[in-house]
Amino acid sequence: MRTQINRVSRKSATKSERRFLELLKQQRIKFKTKVKIGGREIDFLVGSYAIDIDCHEQDPEKNRMLVAHGFIPIHFSNKQINKNLNLDAYKFSKWSF
Repeated sequence: MRTQINRVSRKSATKSERRFLELLKQQRIKFKTKVKIGGREIDFLVGSYAIDIDCHEQDPEKNRMLVAHGFIPIHFSNKQINKNLNLDAYKFSKWSF
């Protein structure tokens, strides 16, 4: 997990991505970050959840590709992350690696 944390810290991660990383660490949820699936980069992978955090609209084509590869796409806006996002609602710990 240390490598995954460094990957977010070293690259040009957004404030929201760093905040989400902290939330995952606080809850001791195992994750991978900056993963390539079908040639597209995913911000975080938690079990079968492919999580993207950004300020733009979801890409329906990317979502279809993720589903075709067996992942559940989840999209958070920067606004959602910077507010008090409750990760418990998503039960990520049950789906961790």
